[in-house]
Amino acid sequence: MISNRIGAALVVAALGAALGAGPVAAASTVDVTVTRGIVLDTQAAATRTCGFLIELHTVGKEVLIERYGPDGSLVAGTLVQQYDGYLLNPANGKTIASKVAGPTRDVYASDGSITETSNGATVRTAPGAGLVSGFIGHARVVMVPTGSVDGDGNPEYDVTEDTFNGLFLGNGGVCDLLR
Repeated sequence: MISNRIGAALVVAALGAALGAGPVAAASTVDVTVTRGIVLDTQAAATRTCGFLIELHTVGKEVLIERYGPDGSLVAGTLVQQYDGYLLNPANGKTIASKVAGPTRDVYASDGSITETSNGATVRTAPGAGLVSGFIGHARVVMVPTGSVDGDGNPEYDVTEDTFNGLFLGNGGVCDLLR
């Protein structure tokens, strides 16, 4: 199946990126956690766009790769996700297929900044209509600590970069099809 090959390729690519090469990687510790059969049954974001309840029902797997530096601090984390399911209007039983795949990588710098990059696709298709919702692309966000902490003592961040390159269709294309 094509989606299985894509998912396997993403896992291999993410593992290669996380393991890296060179002296820093050699002194690092890498933890890999694979979780299969993750069930997500929740209200879909399309509910806000369409103005009526839309549920997301999907099952997937995630591979989490965490790399720690020689001092034990988290240096980078990559989460590779693959989900397959559908959007549902529970009022009339209409559905639209939904697939999500791709890695998200967080790099934690010694100055406290975090750079997150995501590559992948969310594809929602309907018979006779083709691609009706989703995105395919690359996103990058850079966050720097403000020096302040929130009520729970966690650092607060300012976003200094927020870019997206690719195709973003949003959720509007599912409304008429699920109505």
